[in-house]
Amino acid sequence: MIWNRFSIVRAAIIIFLLPALAVGCGWFGKNQPEEKDPNDYLQAKPVADLRVPADLPSKPGLDPFPVPEIPPQTNPSFYPQRPPLPDAMYANDNRNEVRIQRLGGRAWLAIPEPPTTAWPKIKQFFADNGVAFAFEDPEEGRLNTVWLALDSEGYRDVVRATMLGVKQAEGLVNGKDRLLIRVEQGLQPTATEVHLRHDNDQQGSQITGAVAGLSAITSDSNDAENKLLSEIGAYIAARVAESTVSRVAQEIGSGAKTELIRNADGQPVLRLFLDRGRAWATLGQSLRNAEVVEVAVLEQSSETASIQVLLPQSLFGGDRSVGVLCRLTFSCGGADDVNVTLRMTPSPQSEVFDVLVFDGEAPLADNDLAQQILVLIREYAA
Repeated sequence: MIWNRFSIVRAAIIIFLLPALAVGCGWFGKNQPEEKDPNDYLQAKPVADLRVPADLPSKPGLDPFPVPEIPPQTNPSFYPQRPPLPDAMYANDNRNEVRIQRLGGRAWLAIPEPPTTAWPKIKQFFADNGVAFAFEDPEEGRLNTVWLALDSEGYRDVVRATMLGVKQAEGLVNGKDRLLIRVEQGLQPTATEVHLRHDNDQQGSQITGAVAGLSAITSDSNDAENKLLSEIGAYIAARVAESTVSRVAQEIGSGAKTELIRNADGQPVLRLFLDRGRAWATLGQSLRNAEVVEVAVLEQSSETASIQVLLPQSLFGGDRSVGVLCRLTFSCGGADDVNVTLRMTPSPQSEVFDVLVFDGEAPLADNDLAQQILVLIREYAA
């Protein structure tokens, strides 16, 4: 039998179509899965707790993998026609650095690690320097060292040598000294703040060991405070201690300094658990870190706590109304810049401020865009 070119082509087509015909019913017919509404999860409700049958033994104890409680949503249907887009991710080169932050006369150490890993490193720093703790409260993030009698020269550890040098320079030759440390979660969940105070028993500041807050306590030596913060930061940045996770310090992370919520009208709100001075400074620093302040601030008022800014659309991935292809290829663009006003208002809670996005005198109508702006502020906060 002689095969011509047409016969060979026809045979090849039949061979390739046979697998398709075998599964053709699944392609064209009745086996298609029923299409579901992508917004069904917005109305999801928690099911009842799992109950152990009476005939099975039950051992009380801690759940090794607890499921966090879902807070009730005031208005869950923010997106009536489509599921929400994921929040944008922002980063800058400074977020991975251990550094000292200052605001007025205050100073604290910023560590790009969660409290659960920063806590054991801070304790190890003092252990390596032979300094013990007289008071320790992991839930509050508090550490108080023992009283140190600096009565000799030539200390080899960093803590005693630093405090002795500062005392001699400032003429504080009498009394015993100790350090009060507070470890807190930073403005991001993966950041830690370390606050430190120097206490001398001859300066009239008798502080009980159970005092958790340090905001109302003044260091007897600001120089000792700054130098010891630098030493702790250098120790952590040099990675002298191994990275371990402290389970007893997990409660430190519950004291978040920022929270992104929705108010009763469905508008995004960035809540700052800070005093007014630091909350206002944080808002301005976030815009500077995002590199939009130098050229984009149109108006700024500390009295009304408002900043009018012109944000480039490129910060939010271009025009969000275009299709998926340009997002995948990063070719979206051409949209106008966003002219908005950021306003900071006090919350009913003490030392809590809310940041909202306005378009003129009215809240920004595009809640998706407002949330992306607040996410940008939170991620660039330091």
